[in-house]
Order: sequence, then C-alpha cells, then structure tokens
Amino acid sequence: MSKYEKSNELLKKAIEIIPVAAQTYSKSFRYFIKGESPLFIERGDGAMVWDIDGNQFLDFVCALGPITIGYNNVEINQAIIQQLEKGIVFSQPSPIEYQLARKLTQIIPGVEMVRFMKNGSDVTTAAIRLARAYTGRDMIAVCGYHGMHDWYIGATPNSLGVPKVVSDLTQEFIYNDIKSLENLLKVQEKSFAAIILEPIQFDGPSGDFLKMVRDLAREHGAILIFDEVVSGFRYALGGAIELYGVIPDLVAMGKGVANGMPLSILAGKKDILELIETKKVFISTTFGGECLSIAAALKTIEILEKPESYKHIWNLGRKLLDGLQKLIDLYDLNQVIKVYGLAPHGGVQFSDFGEISYLESQSIYQKCLIENGILTIGINNISLSHTSEDIDCFLKGAEVAMEEIKKYHQGKISRLKDENMINPIFKRNSRGDRK
Repeated sequence: MSKYEKSNELLKKAIEIIPVAAQTYSKSFRYFIKGESPLFIERGDGAMVWDIDGNQFLDFVCALGPITIGYNNVEINQAIIQQLEKGIVFSQPSPIEYQLARKLTQIIPGVEMVRFMKNGSDVTTAAIRLARAYTGRDMIAVCGYHGMHDWYIGATPNSLGVPKVVSDLTQEFIYNDIKSLENLLKVQEKSFAAIILEPIQFDGPSGDFLKMVRDLAREHGAILIFDEVVSGFRYALGGAIELYGVIPDLVAMGKGVANGMPLSILAGKKDILELIETKKVFISTTFGGECLSIAAALKTIEILEKPESYKHIWNLGRKLLDGLQKLIDLYDLNQVIKVYGLAPHGGVQFSDFGEISYLESQSIYQKCLIENGILTIGINNISLSHTSEDIDCFLKGAEVAMEEIKKYHQGKISRLKDENMINPIFKRNSRGDRK
C-alpha cells in the first residue's frame, strides 16, 4: 500500500472536474513525482504541513511564498477572528483599510498612495493600465514573470487565446543586461508606457542595474514599475525598494503581506494613482477592502517589524544556501546544479548535462528530499517559523539527494522514465521569464 494512497485516489477524482487538479500550476501534481509525493495538503502548523494521508513534512515552499510568519500563527489567527466578529466586508469602506494604507506609506520608501486587490496579476495589470493612461502610450517592456493577464502572458509561449495585436505591445529585456533595455527603447523611441521588472531575480541585481533602469525610464518618459509580488515583505518590509534604495513610480506587491490571506497591493506616486478617481481609469474590485485579509496584513507587518524577524529569516536562508553549495562542491556537481537566489528566497537550479536533462536531476533531488520529510520544489522560502534545526534536516536530505544524483550521472542508476519525473507546465528560463 502506498503511503500516498489517499492523495492518489483524490487526484483521480479531482482531475475530472478541476483543470490540472489545482488552482495554481505550480501546486499541481505535474510538479511532483506521481506516486512518490504528497498531492493534497490538509493542514499546517508553524513550518510543518500534513497531507491527507497523515504524512508530515517540513515545508520550504510556503504556499509558493505567501507564508512569511508560519502556518496557523496564533497572533494572526486572533487578529482574523477579532475582525470576523465585526464583519468581513461592508457596504462602505472600513477604517481598517485606511490603517493598512497608512502603515504601507510609512514602511515602503516613496509610496504616497495605495490600492488593495487580491492577486499579483490584479495589481501588475492595474499598474500597466495606469502607466498607459498617464503616458498616453501603449508599449510595455517586461523582465520577469508578471501574471496571467493578456498584456503579459501574450508575449510568452503560453499565449494561446491572446490576440496578436495585444501580444505585440509587450517586449522583453534581459535581467542585469542594461544594453538589452537600451536597445529596446531606442528601436521604438518614445513608444513605451512602462518598464516593469521583478527587481530581485536569480542572485539579485548586479552593480547599479536597478538605478540604470530607473535612469532610462526617466530619460524615455516611461513609468517604472517594480513587480514585488514575490520580493515584497519576504526580503524586507519595503522589499527591493528598501534593500537597494531605488524608488519606482509604482510597485506591485502581494504574496507575503498577509501570511496566506489573499491580499495584493498597488502603491506608488499620488499623481499616477489618483488617475483612478480623477480620470477614466477604471480599477475597482468588490473584495479589495475585504477586512479579514487586511487585519492579517496589519498583524503580519507588526510581527515582521520586530528587530529579530528579518535577521532570523536571512540567517537561516544563508545557512541553507551555504550548506547546499558545500554539498554541490563535495559531490562535484557544479556543472549540474547551481545555488541561486538570496537568503530568504533561494535554492538550486538544474542544468542539462550530457544526455541527462535537468528534469531528471531535479526529479531525483525532489524525490530524495520528500523521502526525508522535506517539501520543496527547488526554490525555497524561509518563514519566521523555520529553525536552525529545520535547516539541518533539509541539508541531511539534500546530501542523500546529491549522492543519488552523482550516481545517476555516473550511470550507476537506471535512467528515469517520463512517468517517474516531474513535468512542469510553466518553466523559468535563464533570462528570467517563464515558459
């Protein structure tokens, strides 16, 4: 009997009525090895999760980033319950909306005005609409992953269903390659409404890259948008803006602000955001002011404001990445595996080597870690609930994985069949987008 019997049975039922049996591609069964992995999580507490079969795992995925404090946090739960007793959403704005907006203007450098929504895609799309309205231009320069809406996804290989006339308005430039942006802006001079990028990708910005992007945006009259849906509240309260001191015109944040409750943030300069009320720029959602998520965000920020919070997250992340690099060196796997990212959000990236695809090595890595009680998909998120002992457990499992990968590349283990490997739908390439 499989230790994942209930997961496997539920998958058969769920896939009949839910596309990919999940609401998010990266949570679907295609990112895990069939029959060898948990597929449905029932509950979480701190840094631990339990699947529907009762198997327990240290979770380093953190729900793809939203869990910054930890699962089932007592303080955040209490804040949600207290607000629940007052109400969830009302017929007019609630004072709690102002409280969070005010707090965000205090902790995020350069922010003058704030709008709440629910998903990262919501706020990046709203930012693009505002940029087009403000500049009177249509073209968008992108660098990173910016969500599911037509303006971005139409310029990726996952563009089916998006009119070509929309796709043609979005052009990509390469992270940490300022020349690629310069060339893009020169080819269609004064046509770009916005430059949008994830400011922290891979190992972070090189030198003055972000400042040079800021300068180019000003030179060409384009709105600079930081997509901090991932980096906001994970690296620092003020995200990359705080870390690197480069202030964009608009910033989109989400994921980590409310410890798992659904909330995203569009923030930035008042003269741009006030177009929502003074011009015909329609950005309005019924649940943007939903109070439970806002209460959770206020409590999450309060916890993260404590002096030791980010120090703890960064220290654990450094220990994990340093430990992974030592293991890669020990097993002479530097041509196959690369450590990347910054401490709060980092992990390993796999490369094709010889006849062996990166998916083969990654599948072995993930399988070994899951067998050792670690839930990971390659990139890891460190929460405030993780401990130094948790990192030790991760590295113990990672050493088993490195040894197996080494044997696999030496031909000592039979080649994996397709059904024994992960099969992602969406993949990042070396230029920072996703396929």
